[in-house]
Amino acid sequence: MIIPKVNIKGILSSDTSSNEKTKDVSIKENEKEKSASPVDCSAEECLNELWVELISCLFDENPKTTLKDLMSKKYSNQSYIERSSTEDSKRKSNSDASRLLSSNESDSANTSGSTKRNLFKKGNHSRANSSNSITRKPSKNLTNEPENFTSEEAALFECSEIEDTNSVINLDSKEFKQKLWECLFWSAGIEGVNTLLLRFIVARKKKVTDALKMLLNALIFRVTYDIEGLCKKGERIIDQEEFSCGKVYFYKYDKQGRFITYIHVSKHIKDVRPQMETEKMTILSMETVRLILNRDAPTACMVFDMNGFSMQNMDYGFIRFLLNCFQNYYPEMLGVALIVGAPWIFHGCWKIIKQLLDPVVANKVQFLKDKSEIKNYIDESEIPECLGGTNSFNYQYIPYKEEEDVHCSDEEIAAAKRNWDIAKNKYIKEIYEQYSSQLNNIKLEDLLFKVDGKIECDDVSNINEVIQQNEMNSPSNCSAPSSASGNDSLGLSIMKQTEKELYDTFVEYDKRTRSRTYYHRAGFTHY
Repeated sequence: MIIPKVNIKGILSSDTSSNEKTKDVSIKENEKEKSASPVDCSAEECLNELWVELISCLFDENPKTTLKDLMSKKYSNQSYIERSSTEDSKRKSNSDASRLLSSNESDSANTSGSTKRNLFKKGNHSRANSSNSITRKPSKNLTNEPENFTSEEAALFECSEIEDTNSVINLDSKEFKQKLWECLFWSAGIEGVNTLLLRFIVARKKKVTDALKMLLNALIFRVTYDIEGLCKKGERIIDQEEFSCGKVYFYKYDKQGRFITYIHVSKHIKDVRPQMETEKMTILSMETVRLILNRDAPTACMVFDMNGFSMQNMDYGFIRFLLNCFQNYYPEMLGVALIVGAPWIFHGCWKIIKQLLDPVVANKVQFLKDKSEIKNYIDESEIPECLGGTNSFNYQYIPYKEEEDVHCSDEEIAAAKRNWDIAKNKYIKEIYEQYSSQLNNIKLEDLLFKVDGKIECDDVSNINEVIQQNEMNSPSNCSAPSSASGNDSLGLSIMKQTEKELYDTFVEYDKRTRSRTYYHRAGFTHY
């Protein structure tokens, strides 16, 4: 049996800690998460079923339901680079239209109402938008977002888009399905495929069909957004002000061992920079924090510092993107969100935001009256002084330098990729052997990756050397996640050597191709 006996509590951070230090707050938080969490008696069965459904959906030539019908919508084929160019043009067009509207209809009674409504338009649209945006119906066909909003929410969270039929993806093409299969292994490389699948199962309360849709939607997003490409290009393709302004940074762990993200909301000013730059910074940060997450508590604690908040910081377009990330693209990564010192004006905004939150996610949000309450969640010695703690840490961005980034030869990268492909094939072979009786009309060769231009499943020639080198180069606190390392600290049974090889060969490939970030330069990650 290659699927481990998984304890779902390993994904939910509040259940993984046996050394809770603040009973009053933590008990309340644990009760909320336990009430929303499924029991873990059938986690193994859910994983088994999800594997079969996923492979059948991607590789069965005559599936019961096509990927197109399963997802029930169209997706844009534009990467973050193409989308950024489109948004720049759209922003310029909207700005010109706004100036024309202001000069021609300054005395119109409808102008004030239109302007008030458009205060809440998504993303980078100007605050006094074109009147065409009111009469033109928003397009819901072409989107990378997983959920449809009601007409009331549309006024706050949607923008009009012109559908480009040339950019719509053929979801059922063999080439695109292969990209999704490749994306699955890259996305799961740092934590293990089973752990990744488990996140989606938990997020969809063990409803396997819903988990499959959610997983495929996330993979489609990652492929079309080109997450792997973003991680390889890194900070050099993102406006440096997104990092240097200090609005977001990671530092230390909370009392439950969750890695902490600090967000100083007043430092984010809507429309100062294109929303796409903030999105890229957010995705790169989330991908980087996946390298840092405590394997015993694989979720994050987010601290929102609301000091100095005003409506110029309220960016509904970006909030929609952030909510989609946590609820649909990176499920079960959020352990708790602390909103500290929110002024009265924010509570009206929260009523709107809360309507879009999954109840489980909403229960993870805690409002703290002032900085002193942070100590209930984080040791005072670990809290920065700016938030009432005693830690003298002051975030200072270390600028990116090309000469300090990773520079490996094509030969080194190709060799590491070859070893990783072979390890993937060995893992896939075991998966296939386990479920072959349920995989009708699917051949093993269809699932395997090409090595040296052909399909093979040989042993990795230097796998022992790779593993030994990885262990020597990696600090003990940054070892493989429990899903890949065989550590039983999360209640997981010991993994087979195949899964350990899969993790180690991925790391060797990834550290030769992933661009170094501030957190690499500051020593937060082991490669």
